[in-house]
Amino acid sequence: MVKYKERSIEGKEIYVGIDIHKKSWYVTVLTKEAELFSGSLPGRWEALRSLLERYEGSNVKAVYEAGYFGFCLHDHLVNWGADCIVTPPSLIPREYGNRVKTDRKDSRKLAHLLAKGMLKRVWVPSEEERFHRQVARRRRRLIGDRIRTQNRITSELSFYGIDITKPKGKWSKSYIENLRRFRFNNQWMQQSFALLLEQYDFISELIVRQTGLLKDLSETERYKKRVAILRSAHGIGMIISMEILLELQDMSRFRRSGQLAAYVGLTPSQYSSGDRVRMGRITRIGKSALRGALIQASWILIKKDGAMLAKYERIQLRAGSKRAIVAVARILLLRTRRMLLDNTEYVSGLIA
Repeated sequence: MVKYKERSIEGKEIYVGIDIHKKSWYVTVLTKEAELFSGSLPGRWEALRSLLERYEGSNVKAVYEAGYFGFCLHDHLVNWGADCIVTPPSLIPREYGNRVKTDRKDSRKLAHLLAKGMLKRVWVPSEEERFHRQVARRRRRLIGDRIRTQNRITSELSFYGIDITKPKGKWSKSYIENLRRFRFNNQWMQQSFALLLEQYDFISELIVRQTGLLKDLSETERYKKRVAILRSAHGIGMIISMEILLELQDMSRFRRSGQLAAYVGLTPSQYSSGDRVRMGRITRIGKSALRGALIQASWILIKKDGAMLAKYERIQLRAGSKRAIVAVARILLLRTRRMLLDNTEYVSGLIA
């Protein structure tokens, strides 16, 4: 592409591709006719702003990939006056057979695809929405930490040939007490194992406190009414209600129910060639934790709602219980969308 130094760009559209790393950002700036800049900058907003100020008066459009660095750069760019796209890496068009990958090429590729209008954008929640969402996500991560600690405890017992019958599912208080009462024949091992149990207790306490924080958030003016609507559905309690609200936020942004199902990953995959069409498993793209919460709620729902149970049993006969409960979870998700949009509570006996 032709480079030029002194040519009026005022009023032109400027496309900025940013390949982000922790210490440096590789930036490409171009118009549809020529490349204006391509180089590495320190990984700070101030350095990028200094570069963009050269093009004030132009219509600046920028893009970077969604991921580890979140949406802070997006906020800076939008507040500065640029139109910023945060694009999902999985949906960026790829050149098969091209095995050369550098920051410079990635940056240029983003800028060129942006100029051609070939990039998708992820929905960017507001800063407050991101802060609220983190409350539920941190609780989820703490639960993951506790599960990993449980696995370490179980592994140590197995390694030393100790058979203490483990409960299925959640560990009971009596099982934890049995672990505390157990004594190794070595004082160093005993003290080390006691610290592992303390780690389990500490994380469990953090989960209780984080759950309390989530409950307090659910009772604020912003969420209280919508939580009450969602909790009218069997199987949906405070935690799952907040998972739905914090991960999806404004339901009106999904103009069709199919968009919501696809966003959460509850849409069947499809393989079509000629006259042959085969529907596969769900795509599993998107909100895996929310899918899990909806499936968990659906097991309770089919015990309380006869229509949902009938739907589950019909699908189970031809496709098995796993696909059947996923189908119920999809219906439940679409019902929650309708409930929030219409401001109405759940009604048993309905499918659509």
